[in-house]
Order: sequence, then structure tokens, then C-alpha cells
Amino acid sequence: MFLQPKKIILPTLIQQYKIKDITPNQSNNNQELIDQLKIDIRNNGLLCPLVVNKGILIDGHHRYEAIKDFCTETLVYVIQNKEMENILSKINSYIWFDHLGSLNG
Repeated sequence: MFLQPKKIILPTLIQQYKIKDITPNQSNNNQELIDQLKIDIRNNGLLCPLVVNKGILIDGHHRYEAIKDFCTETLVYVIQNKEMENILSKINSYIWFDHLGSLNG
């Protein structure tokens, strides 16, 4: 199954990636959040793209864990430097909290 993210801010950095070709680099994930995300993503779709650098998952570990069992491909941001990693992580966080309605001002 291909999963199309809804909020793509920088389309020039987007590439289609197979989930099996992404390697997570974080193992201390919140299982409760992953379970909630699975339900939300199945019902509403993937909100933000994952962020990948040379096949290594940089941002979106909980989203990755939530989709890896039913998604075969998705669009991801492919980056090559720390500065862009920080920018995209902040953008994805902003979009997520705005989606939840928990931004103040």
C-alpha cells in the first residue's frame, strides 16, 4: 500500500521510498503513541512525511512504527545535512500540534 502524506511543505525534497529501505535509528518509542497513530493514520491518512538521510530515518520514528506493518511505500523528505533536518523536524512538529489543536497563539 502506498501512503501519501497530506502536508508536503518542501516538494523539491520529496522522494518515493519503500518502507523496507528505511532504517530507524531510535528504539525507545512510546508504544501508546504508536498505537494511537496507527488508528489515526488508518482513519485520516499520514499527515507529515518522514525525514530520511541516506536511508536512515531522522524524523518520524513513531509514524514509521505506526505504518510499517501496512504501508509498503510513502513519500519522504530526503535530506543531506543537519540544518535541513532541524528545519523539517520543527515544521513537522508544528503541523502535528496544529492538527491536534494544541498550539497557543
